[in-house]
This record gives sequence, structure tokens and C-alpha cells, in this order.
Amino acid sequence: MSAVAVVVVGTVLALALWVFLFRRPSDGIWGRTWVAAASLSAYSLVALAVTERLAGLVGPVSAEAVLAGLGVGVAWLVATHIGHAVLCRIFPGFLAQISDLYSLREGDRVLTIVGPLTAMGIAEELFFRGVVQGRLGLVAAVAVYSGVQLVVNKWALTLAAMLGGVVWGGLYWWQGGIIAPAIAHVLWTGVLTLLWPLRGCGERPGGSDVAPLASGTDTVTGEASTPRPAGVVSARAEGRAQR
Repeated sequence: MSAVAVVVVGTVLALALWVFLFRRPSDGIWGRTWVAAASLSAYSLVALAVTERLAGLVGPVSAEAVLAGLGVGVAWLVATHIGHAVLCRIFPGFLAQISDLYSLREGDRVLTIVGPLTAMGIAEELFFRGVVQGRLGLVAAVAVYSGVQLVVNKWALTLAAMLGGVVWGGLYWWQGGIIAPAIAHVLWTGVLTLLWPLRGCGERPGGSDVAPLASGTDTVTGEASTPRPAGVVSARAEGRAQR
């Protein structure tokens, strides 16, 4: 199978999985995330095996790769918050989309979130870096990764994916394997979701753990939404959920 065919088939699968995840009611999102992560990971591993590229996927297993992943993950997390603060002054409505995506909501416990978040981060790296970037290069990987996010119908997420794709792709190229970008990606997503979320524009840090999402559309269904709790994981937050 040619490189282009492998990427095209995988991209169609990814689009279908994103529809499955984000175009349905938010109830059950974490169970669907497990399914999507398993499906995308399985396709990626089979595609890499069939094209005889599986052996080079992991790359060097070293302390350097782990530290690079941790360091870049933390640096990109800080940069994300700085960028959020700057853009809040320019596009406050635009940034509400991002705050909505990375918010804790009623219904799920923190322990139910960690597993699927980790599995999905790894699955995305297997496909977008291991398969797409490994066959067609960084630019193609960023384009495909950003394009798939359009399913969510939030251009803020598409921009975030484009920038994140450059970061994870740069790590993959630098370290020559999937370990560093997978660590950075999972760390970034997990901390944004559970420990240091993006707040609504104008909200003071430490002032409240509720994001000001007073109106707009639901991230998943596209229907009118009401305010939903977001914020910091603490002893009280374990009963909340994120989309």
C-alpha cells in the first residue's frame, strides 16, 4: 500500500471517529474516547507493520527523550496560557471556545478521565506523527491533524491543533521517535483538563472555578448551552466532568 493510500484511509477513519466523539451528546464521551483511541491506535500499528515502518516508530528509549517530552510539554503548557491571556484581549468570544473544550463538568470523576485522555493522546501521536509525518512529513501531518479538528466546528480548536501539531511534530523529528511527543501531548492535555484549565476571558485566577460560559453553543451538539462548571481539580472537583 502506498504512503498516500495509508494516510488517506487513516484520515477517513480519523474523521469518522471525530464525528463519533464530538457530534453526539456529551453523555458517554469517555467511553467513546476509549473506542476511538483503540481504533485509531490499531489502524496505525497495522499500517506501520504492513509498510514495514513499525520498527522505527518508538525511536531511542532514553532519559533524554523522556526529559524532552516533559520539558516541551511544560513549556507549551505555559505558552498556551500566555497566548490565551493575550488573545483574550483581542478575541474574547473566540477564546471561550477553548475554555469550553478544556473544562470539567458535572457527572464524571477525575479517575474516569485520566485513562481515556492518555489513550487518546497516544493514539493521536501514533497516527498523526507515526503514520502521517513518518510518511509525508511535518507539513502534511500538521495539515491533516488540523483538518480533522474541523469536525468539531470550532476554529479555535483547529488553530490550537495546528500549533500543537507543529510542537509535537518538531519533537518527533528532533527525537526520532514517538516517546517524547506522546509524553508532551498527554502531559499538556491532562494538565489543561485536570489541573490548570484555561479560564474564560476576564476571569481572575483564583477567583472562581466556574468558567463564564453564560451563552453560546454546546461543544458537542451545537445546541444552545447554559453555564457549566469548569476549573481546578481539588478534593471537591472529583465529581465533575469534562466533555
